[in-house]
Amino acid sequence: MSEQEQDKSEQATPFKLQEAKRRGQVAKSLDFNSFMLISGMLALVYFSGRHLVSAGLNIGRGVFEKAGVAKYDTDSLMSWLGQIADDTGHLLTPFFLIAIAVGVIASMVQTGPIFSVFPLKPDAQRLNPVQGFKRVFSMKMVFEGIKSLLKLALFSTVAYVVVLGALPKIMSMTGMDPRAYTWFMLDQTISLVFKLALAILAVALLDILYTRWDFGKKMRMSKREMKEEVKRREGDPHVRSKQRELQREAAKRAKSVSRVPDADVLITNPTHLAIALHYERGAGRAPRLLAKGAGDIALEMRHVAARHGIPVIERKQVARRLFAEVNIDAAIPEDMYEPVARIYAEVYAARTPSVGIGVTR
Repeated sequence: MSEQEQDKSEQATPFKLQEAKRRGQVAKSLDFNSFMLISGMLALVYFSGRHLVSAGLNIGRGVFEKAGVAKYDTDSLMSWLGQIADDTGHLLTPFFLIAIAVGVIASMVQTGPIFSVFPLKPDAQRLNPVQGFKRVFSMKMVFEGIKSLLKLALFSTVAYVVVLGALPKIMSMTGMDPRAYTWFMLDQTISLVFKLALAILAVALLDILYTRWDFGKKMRMSKREMKEEVKRREGDPHVRSKQRELQREAAKRAKSVSRVPDADVLITNPTHLAIALHYERGAGRAPRLLAKGAGDIALEMRHVAARHGIPVIERKQVARRLFAEVNIDAAIPEDMYEPVARIYAEVYAARTPSVGIGVTR
């Protein structure tokens, strides 16, 4: 076992199994398909066997009856053979339909609906003699060999027991009406095929268990493959981290810009930073930081403030401290009361020039 195979200690992820299914790689037991096919044929013969045998006998009888009176010129012979082929086709049609329907149903029961042309694509690995040698001398081939011997022994035993049990009845056929031979042999054949079908079912169940175990083993993944799959499905972690950062920035931008119209004043750096403050009398001792932004967000906050008539005051030191030390919706610290009060006094003075509010500096 190679080092790479030893590293595959993890169960296959649903994503890898789905990808394998799209390529037509699934766990499927051919013995189960054989069991379903024999069961379908057995059911057809059990319910319609007498009718089918009678139809076959009628075709044979017609051939012998017409053989002595038929004209063997080209046109007559082709017409006669065409009629025989047509009658035989009608007789065998139910068997073909059952084979197709059961084949499709058996595959869908095991794997679900699959349509893939991937197995038809050329694969150079199939021509690799080393890979061919590995396939010949693999655990799967050993299992297939043991399974073939088991089937041979099982089917031989079942056939021997059934024939041995039916031997007295077969020997008693000498006293039967020859016209009953056909129906007697039909009943014995149905009994034999039914018991063989049960034997095939036992082998199919064993094959299903092994096939799924072997497929699960082939689909196992190493930790490195799982990490690569996560990257392939969700992107590189650094890229996703950057995307989340951009999303948080966009959310911050939207929140900050949307709250500017409710502010009393916008304190700027003047261009790099913007701080929106709001003071509600009776709700707190100091103004709250309503929104803040830097760079493009600060510029957009300035534009919104201009549209809504919000005063914009340039105070570099105040803007820097508020941006660095105060969170959104938090009250300003006590050591910032005086510079912020001066800003509010300037805003009120601008709104009511007749009052002439003085600001002590």
